[in-house]
Amino acid sequence: MSLRTGSIALLAGLTLAAPLAASAAPTPPAAAHVEKAATTAPAPAPRDQAASYADREAKSGQVADFEGGNVVVVLSGGTLLVLLLVILLIA
Repeated sequence: MSLRTGSIALLAGLTLAAPLAASAAPTPPAAAHVEKAATTAPAPAPRDQAASYADREAKSGQVADFEGGNVVVVLSGGTLLVLLLVILLIA
C-alpha cells in the first residue's frame, strides 16, 4: 500500500511542479553581456577538390538511390515519464 501512496505522491508532485516551473520568471543568460567576435566566412573549397567530389558522385550509381531519414525513432521525455508513472502505478 505504501508503494501506491508513493506513486501517487510522485505523480502529484510532477504534475504540479511542471506548471510552476514553466511560469517562473525567466532569468537573463549569464553570457548576455559578452561581445561577439567578428567571424569571417569559410573559404570556398578549391576547384580541384570540388571537381573531384563531383566526379566521384557522377561515377557512383548508389547516390541516385539514396533516401535519407526513412526510419526515425523518437522517444520523447514526456513519453518516458508517462511510461514510468504507469509502471509505478501498476506495481
